[in-house]
This record gives sequence, C-alpha cells and structure tokens, in this order.
Amino acid sequence: MSSIAYTTDQEMIEYHRLCGNRDVNFWRLSARAGFTDFKRGDLLFFYAYGQTKRKKGFVGYAHFDSTSRLSLNEMWKRYGTANGYSSKERLREAIELASRSGTVPETMNCLHLKDCVYFSAPVYPKEAGLAINDRLESFTYIDRNDPMATLRILRLAETRGIDLWAGSQNYEPDTIFALDEIRQQLMIITSQLAEEDRTRNEIRRAKKLVKPLIEAGECEAIRGSETDAFLVDNDKVTVIVPFTAQANDRQKRIRDLLGKLVMYKAGAEDIGLRGGVMAFRILSEEQEEAKAFLDNALKHV
Repeated sequence: MSSIAYTTDQEMIEYHRLCGNRDVNFWRLSARAGFTDFKRGDLLFFYAYGQTKRKKGFVGYAHFDSTSRLSLNEMWKRYGTANGYSSKERLREAIELASRSGTVPETMNCLHLKDCVYFSAPVYPKEAGLAINDRLESFTYIDRNDPMATLRILRLAETRGIDLWAGSQNYEPDTIFALDEIRQQLMIITSQLAEEDRTRNEIRRAKKLVKPLIEAGECEAIRGSETDAFLVDNDKVTVIVPFTAQANDRQKRIRDLLGKLVMYKAGAEDIGLRGGVMAFRILSEEQEEAKAFLDNALKHV
C-alpha cells in the first residue's frame, strides 16, 4: 500500500471540503503518465496550505481509483463540480493559471479519487519525520523509505480531528479513517513476519480458499500478504489465514501456522493495533479431525 504527498490547490481542496465531496477528480498538467508503484486503493495525501496559509501540510487524503486522459469539456461533463470549482469557467481559469503557457492543454491526466477524508487541521511533514519542501511542484512518495510514515501521519491527524462536515447517512469519514489506519497497521505487521517456505502449489490453494470471501465482500486482502485477509467488526480485527499442507508435512505446517499467529499477536501489541483486539479465523482444506485440532490450537494463541 503506497502513499504519496500531492501538491494541491488550497482553494480547490477547500471547495471539496465545504461541498462535502466524497469522490473527486484531480487534473495534472504534466505530460507524464500515471504514477509507478501506485495502485487502486492507495492513499493520496492533499499537500496544501491550511487556512492560516503559513506553510503547507497534509490537510486530508483520498483513495486512488483510476486515471484517464480528458479534455476540459470532457472533465466538466464527467465530473462537474467534483473537479473542485463551481463552474467550468472557474476551472478553466485555474488551469490557465497553473499552465506555464497560460493556455488549456488539449487533454490532461486525470486522477479519479474516492472516499475523501479531510482533517480539521493540517499535519505538517516535520511532525511525521518527513522532509518535504513547501515548493514541491507535483508529488513525492511518502513511505518508500519509511513504511511507518503513513501511519504516523494518520495518528497525528487523529489528534487534530477528522472533519465530519462531509459525512452523510451512507458515508462516515471517521469510519473510513479508522479502517485505513487498520489497513496500514496490518500491512506493516505482515511485512515483519518471517518469510514462509510454502510451495507455490500451497499458496495457490490458500488463495483459492480465501478468494470467495473477498469477492463476496466479507473481508479484504491484507496488503503485502499473498494469502491473508481481514475483517473488522465492532472494533475487533479478525485476521483470516488460509491453511494448506501436503500429507507428508502437515505437522510442520501446523507448527508454522501457530508461529505465524503468535507473531501476528506480537506485532499487534507492538504497533498498538487500533481497537486493541485481534482474533483469528482459519480456513482449511483439512478433514474434520484436523480442523478441530486447528480450532483447539487457536485457543492457546
């Protein structure tokens, strides 16, 4: 799960916030294609001046969804005021002001962002241990050299408060924020687990066990893990671990599984898992006797 700091026009982001825009479009004048190592669901932090305009900070974030290349007319037809301005003419003026030539390009790279979360006050890079210049022209990766950086930003933002102005009956920014923090924590915990020596066949079968649950929306994959998933219910985080083994190495795989669960628990305690409660669910191909053994072993984790 990657995160980037993206230089954002303060007027535009304030318009989105006041309008309670959940899904938005960001346009880029750069002719370069999309970001590298940036996937759907990754976090784009809005790097802009706060209301005091003293210095730039992170004023919110959104989830990257997709990119497209559109003309000004196509942008307005598809997104309207979700472009960040009250009219097409105001949008045109903003593009002309940002363009070195003072003109509107024929087409622009557009970033479709979803589930915006706005902070009540900025989080400044220095507070999160980052060195990002106020004059950053485009974007920079936040966590490429420091996997904890994104989590530090989220924790600082929580102390500032999440702007609930954009909330609605079906959209609660604080709920989205809490889930993002858990996603980031689990990704970090997973990256610290010992490397498993499972065969490709075992991994393929493990993926097959968890795939129907992910596709049904019952859980989501943990970023950085080939097979594990999670779900959150009443602040309890349940890690879903598929178990596969060959007949001749089943006992070893069971020991490996128990060791993995212990490491998950230890990682959750070290990082201060949001909600503080981690449970496990094991998916297994095993016969009922073996499954009963695994279920009993969970009681000792």
